[in-house]
Parts: sequence; C-alpha cells; structure tokens
Amino acid sequence: MKSEDSKNQKDPKMKKSMKVRKITIIAGLVIILVAAAAGITTAAGINKNAGTTGFSFLKLGVGAKAVAMGGAASALAGDPSIIYYNPAGTKFLHRRQLLAGYHNYVLDIQSGFLAHTRPLTDKFSGGVFVDYLNFGKFTRTDINGVPSDEFSGGDFLFGLNGSMMVRPGLAVGLNLKYMHEAADSYGSDAFAADVGVMYRLPDSLTTLGLSAYNLGGVLSGYSDHKDKLPYGVRGGVSHSLRELPLVVAIDGVLPNDNDPYVNLGAEFYKFEPLYLRVGYSLFGENYKTGSSSDGWGGFAAGFGLDIKDYHISYAFMPYLDLGSSHRVTITGEF
Repeated sequence: MKSEDSKNQKDPKMKKSMKVRKITIIAGLVIILVAAAAGITTAAGINKNAGTTGFSFLKLGVGAKAVAMGGAASALAGDPSIIYYNPAGTKFLHRRQLLAGYHNYVLDIQSGFLAHTRPLTDKFSGGVFVDYLNFGKFTRTDINGVPSDEFSGGDFLFGLNGSMMVRPGLAVGLNLKYMHEAADSYGSDAFAADVGVMYRLPDSLTTLGLSAYNLGGVLSGYSDHKDKLPYGVRGGVSHSLRELPLVVAIDGVLPNDNDPYVNLGAEFYKFEPLYLRVGYSLFGENYKTGSSSDGWGGFAAGFGLDIKDYHISYAFMPYLDLGSSHRVTITGEF
C-alpha cells in the first residue's frame, strides 16, 4: 500500500494544494500573533516596569544575522550567536566555529561580541562567549557646571555554555554568565543563567525554540539599592520553505520590564553565497516619538556573504531620533 507521501508525489495538484494550505496557515498564525502583540502594545502605553532594571546592555542583542532578521532568533541555530538567544542551539552547530562581532551603536556607544562553540561528543557541545559595551566619554562637572575632566564606563560579560541532545532532534542547553558594569569609579556585579530547549522536526525544515534568559540577580550595586536584571522568556519557530529559497522566523518575547512583543525575520538565499535579510520587531514602538521617521521604528535589514570558510554579515537598524545602529559579524569554521 502506498503511503500518503507517495500519493502526493504522484498527484502534483494535491501536493500543490497542501503546500498552499500550509503556507496559508503559517501566514495566518503570524498575522494573528502580530495583531495581538500590536494590540497589547498600543493599549498598554508605557509599561509601568520600563526603566526598572539594570544591565540594560543585555537587551541589545548580538549577531548581525539575528539583528537583521528582527531578533527572531530563538530557533535559528546557524552560527554561534545562537548562544545568546537559546543556549540549546549550540548542539545544532556541527563544527567548531568562532564568531566575532562589532556594533557601532548610537552616539559614541560601541560594543562587541566574541563566541566560540564546538561539539564535545556526539551528545554534548559547549561554548564560551564574551560581550562588552563601552559608553564612550563623558565630561565631569562640579556643582556649578564647570567642567573638570572626563570619565567613561561600560559593561562586560563572560559566559560558559553547555548543551546536550536528549533525543534525536531535541536539545537542551544552559548558559552561566558573570557580568560587571562600571561608571567612573563605581561598579556593579551580577550573575545569571539562561536555559533553553530546541527541537528540529524530522523534515529538517522547521525548528522550534524556547528559552528563559538572565535568571539571576545583582551581587553588588552602585549603592545599597540593587536593580533587577532584565529577565524574561522568548520562544519561536523558524522554517525553510520548500517552494522558495527563503527562511522565515518568528519569535514572541515576554520581558519583565516591558510589554510582550513579536519579532519577525526572513532570509532570502537565491543568490547564494549572498544572503539578503530583513526583519521587524514590535519593540521598535518604544523608539517612536511622533516624528516623521516613526514609520521605520522596529525595522532592520542586512546581508551575508560566504567567502571560503568564512561568513560575513552586516545589519542596519534605525533608532529614529537617536540615530542608527550598524553591526558587522565574521564567522569562521575550523
């Protein structure tokens, strides 16, 4: 007796109908999620918890590919930046990889990210990563506003990753992170963990991801008061279409210091080794001020290019009246 798959292969009309139906269902779910998140954001206004957490550099994201795709990366296990979005994803990186990224943020703020991942055994993988941010220079003044000298500040993170395949296609992962933040002669320290799970369907086209991030606390603050860390939960799905040279991804994020929001992203690889990427995040609503440029809030775009064993990615993201963000990432396999 022929299987249903065999029947579909013999009946192109039925096969095409099922594909169209599948795409329609996925598109409908995406529209519903975006509309729901947009309704929540619009109705809620400014969240009462906005601005109540410390170590805000943890919310900037890493990796030019992930940022160009709107931050919809909890199920995108393509390079070591997955270590930031879902620690379970490192188990799906089958070769040793090193990623180095530079971020030219708004004003004089700059940041960088470095991550190394490698398979340890058939069942286990691991990684190490470093994230930093430099605030730039500020002018110190006295109580009368008279300038004296300059000072600076920044953030630093060091993390370790471990992931394990618990059954075919299903992996779990853990990050342990130490963070230090400094401003002039003052400093603050924190420790946190990320936990995640990722499942790749047998067709290898669809991946599901779920993670909880920044679970921990501040060990020492600038004063007796200790801010909370920006923790939360993110989950999503990525899917490589059979009919088009296109990967689409969607994430939902539930932070403790803002409203829930949705990230959408797509990567078009018809011109491989050139990859074109675009994304949108409803978190961009927070950057809007009523100016004429508000329509670009939340959008991002970029591209990737394979050169031998290296992959170079670039991402552009407008922050409206604050300026624009540029990221470059280089990934190598060895």
